[in-house]
Amino acid sequence: MTFERLKNFFREDTSEIIGAYFDGEKIFIARLTEKIETIELDADGTELEQLAEKISLACTQRAWKISSVGLCLREGEVVTYQTEVAKIPEKEIPSLVKSWSTAQPGNDKAFSFARVGEEIWMETLPRARVEEFAAAFKKFNMNLRGLSLMPTNLLDKISPFDRAKFIAEVVRDKKNPNLLSARGSVWSWKKISLATAAIFFIVMIFGSAKVFLDYRTASEKLDAAKISIDELREDLALKETLDANISELQRLNKIAAQLSGKENFNLLINLGRIAGEEVRLTKIRVEENILEVEGLTDNPAAVRNYLARVKNFVVKSARLESSSENDEGKIVFVIRGAL
Repeated sequence: MTFERLKNFFREDTSEIIGAYFDGEKIFIARLTEKIETIELDADGTELEQLAEKISLACTQRAWKISSVGLCLREGEVVTYQTEVAKIPEKEIPSLVKSWSTAQPGNDKAFSFARVGEEIWMETLPRARVEEFAAAFKKFNMNLRGLSLMPTNLLDKISPFDRAKFIAEVVRDKKNPNLLSARGSVWSWKKISLATAAIFFIVMIFGSAKVFLDYRTASEKLDAAKISIDELREDLALKETLDANISELQRLNKIAAQLSGKENFNLLINLGRIAGEEVRLTKIRVEENILEVEGLTDNPAAVRNYLARVKNFVVKSARLESSSENDEGKIVFVIRGAL
């Protein structure tokens, strides 16, 4: 299995994308699969939740998947700028875009850009506004992964349905402008958590010199793959997860020795199995008789639910050691328990 195929395995399914555009009176929806299907709806109001509910209902009635959704913004809803960058080195463009976004009114902002020939298209929007859009769609079980405005030179040339199709293609092609690229997830964290737990379980069973010989070979291959990973900004979340797993694998021999005679031998696989879709495990540590689990989630209730499952199925003495919000708005939690 090539790295590209492995990467695609852990991605959310993008074989079906929903794009939408609201012109102030009507909602235009495009379904992007191998072909394009469209819907036109009358809007009952202009509130975000009303629009999201309308889109969700229309898609559900037609049995369309709503796991990957994009919304094309209207003019005036986002600040944009186009300029020539022919003489600017490629590696300096992200800094240029960030500086331009910072210079706009307001504090914390999301921003993105796309380069077309010798010109660059930039757009920025307050992150709080981005979160409002995402929360409205999430309320109706939709993952809003794309939020963008069409480039100015295209706005007057296409129909509302073309705008809906445009944002659906934005979701599919991460190289296009995508204001939610730092927030929306393209990864199936359930698959990643289960795969991580399975790796720990399998390696502990073979906790011997052969494991570390195989690990050294795999580590060299991963180091080579990192060159490619570092070039893909959109894959940063997967890279961080893989790096965390490598750090833990270096201590597997010690962990295997600690767990080999205990009834909780399979606790690591259980920790991943009960994580669910809302919780992403980032680190598992076992030191002497202490188990420590670190994870991320968007939902405060998910931390309590996961702690309850850990107590019921893995370690009865588990307790919530800490819970805080990081710079990206994610909840970082630590659970500890005595083995």
